[in-house]
Amino acid sequence: MGKDVDFVATDLESQIVPGGDDGVPSADTRGAAGADAGAEAPAQPAPWPIFLRKATGEQIQKRLVGEFSSILNEKGLGRYCALALLEPMNSIDSYDLDKIFEALSQQNAARGMDVMLLLLSRGGEIEPAYQISKVCKSFACNKFVAVVPRHAKSAATLVALGADEIHMGPLGQLGPIDPQIGKLPALGVSQALKTLASVAQEYPGSADLFSRYLREVLTVEQIGYCDRISESAVQYATRLLSTKIVVPGGPDAAAKLLVHEYKDHGFVIDIEEARRHLGEDWIKTDTRELAAAEVIYSLFEMINFFLELRRPKSRLIVAGGLTLPDAVVIMEEPRRTASARRAPR
Repeated sequence: MGKDVDFVATDLESQIVPGGDDGVPSADTRGAAGADAGAEAPAQPAPWPIFLRKATGEQIQKRLVGEFSSILNEKGLGRYCALALLEPMNSIDSYDLDKIFEALSQQNAARGMDVMLLLLSRGGEIEPAYQISKVCKSFACNKFVAVVPRHAKSAATLVALGADEIHMGPLGQLGPIDPQIGKLPALGVSQALKTLASVAQEYPGSADLFSRYLREVLTVEQIGYCDRISESAVQYATRLLSTKIVVPGGPDAAAKLLVHEYKDHGFVIDIEEARRHLGEDWIKTDTRELAAAEVIYSLFEMINFFLELRRPKSRLIVAGGLTLPDAVVIMEEPRRTASARRAPR
């Protein structure tokens, strides 16, 4: 597999106009291109695969947010305070909350713009997710829009529930609100405990074995936390949905469905299912916001593809303002989440 990927990258790069060491087309190349026109053509930025060969982190940040800004302007979305949580491999935590709040405070302190948040996440902690949703709404002039070009699972779904509009395409997906303890689903842990208790009751001799196993993998505090955090997820979702004019069955029923109905963390809640359970009026598609998000997503994934080829184990994330360089971070390994740094409350 590695050889195949290297071949693809090499083949793509062989078709790119050569440039200087800094990734900018050389003077000879520019001169040849501009000779027929009678004037030297303006320097064009090198294609990303070449640019990433020697670009510093700061150069990558500057260029990327510049291209994000151009995409937003081309789609006529300059009226938004544009934010993003593009973290397909990491979990939402307090770091993301801080970055979102910093961007809002810096770019929209007067609450003069609407807020648009692009989401690409497999989930995370529900407490910061709830606060992210609330703070985005509180800074919005008239509306807060969540845009989901691909997956916004679990805690990311909770973030989206607080928006006035959710924009999704055919590949966009929400997911069950499935709080995690480390990498274990809280509801799954509770169900597993019930199953073990049932087996121990049927086969009394196994009780001691199960007891020793549980002491090794879970603490009493964690077991109690499983039930509390799931009920908290329902309460948070209900509060966010209560601001909607129409939610089929009511906010509480929809919240319980999102937390308890689905049996798998990765279950796909596509636009049809989302509209069926959350209502049609505020789940939108074929919008300029979604069109911009698709272009940004494609750019983000393309850069990460070539970045990982050049710098193994490196991964780019965006957390904060889409046009703020400090929102772009190149990580050498997945960021440790807050849940990994502390025991559950």
